Parts: sequence; C-alpha cells; structure tokens
Amino acid sequence: MAEKQDKLNKLARDVLILSRNTLLVNLRFLDAALSQFQLFPIEESTLLTDGKYILYNPKHVLESYKTAKEIPIRDYLHIVMHCVFKHMYIDPTLNRPYWDLACDIAVENVITELGLKAVTTARERQQVQYIAAIKKELKHVTAEKIYSYLRQSIPDLKKVAEIRGLFYADNHEIWYMTATEIEARFG
Repeated sequence: MAEKQDKLNKLARDVLILSRNTLLVNLRFLDAALSQFQLFPIEESTLLTDGKYILYNPKHVLESYKTAKEIPIRDYLHIVMHCVFKHMYIDPTLNRPYWDLACDIAVENVITELGLKAVTTARERQQVQYIAAIKKELKHVTAEKIYSYLRQSIPDLKKVAEIRGLFYADNHEIWYMTATEIEARFG
C-alpha cells in the first residue's frame, strides 16, 4: 500500500513540476515566484499554500490532470498569484467567505487576461459573466475592491459559496491558521 501511495505522490509531483515548467516557459518574468515552493503531499483537501509550500493531495492533482492537462497549470498559477498579491496576509476581521471569493476572482481575472493557451480551462468560460459584471462596477479589479463590492451586492452567503465554486482552485484554510495549527495538521 505504501508503494502505491509513493507512486501516486511521485506522479502528482511530476504533474506539478510539469505545470511549473510550462508556466516558466510562458512567463519567464515570474521565475522567482514560480520556483519558490517546496511540494509536500497531503492526504486531505485539494491544494493549499502558505507561501513556502504547496501542499497537494495527489489524487486531486491527478484527477484534475486527467480531466484536462491545463487545470493543474492554471491551479499552480492561481496559487502563485495569491502569493504575488499577498492574499494570505489578512485582517482577521475580514469575512472569510467573501475574502476567499474576492481573492479567487482577482487571480482568475489576471490569469484570464494573460491570454495563455496553456491555462485556458472550462472554468474560465464559466467565470466570464461574473467578471464582466464586476468590471462594470469597479475601476480596479483587486481583491480588496472586489471584497467590498461583494459585501454590498451579494448579501446571501449561499450565493457566495455557489459563485466561489466557479473560481475555486485551492483551499485557503491554511491562511487562517497559526504556525502551531499548521504544524499539528500537516506537520
């Protein structure tokens, strides 16, 4: 059983390294940001980052790759963009569901605007109407501005969760954890 898990971990790690390398070829200016992570397999969740590690569930990565090879590439860039924009350094008084969605919309918008074929996925097409509505209202499409917009325009948390499903690439729970909690959970 351990041998099978090691194979899964290696395959998923190879997919993530291939994803990073694909991004490096297309986005050389992001070399430092793309290469900063250590990859660490976990058995739960999907993908997470604390800015130093990408914690990945091998089954999730491989299922994503099986669905479309562009998904892990887009997900990797999604995580990198959260770090570039420092989304994980948050005010503890922020409303988590709104902040998580705002951050995801902001990075997915940037990724779409790059126009890279290597990161084009079905989820991008599903996001178009939401991003267009936000761009109509906001001059600058940043997580902070989107957060305020969402808080004013979508009072229903069920609707927020539904929309987040269209923009979801990674789990943000690690952003809200202390170093001790992270160590106890993933250590």
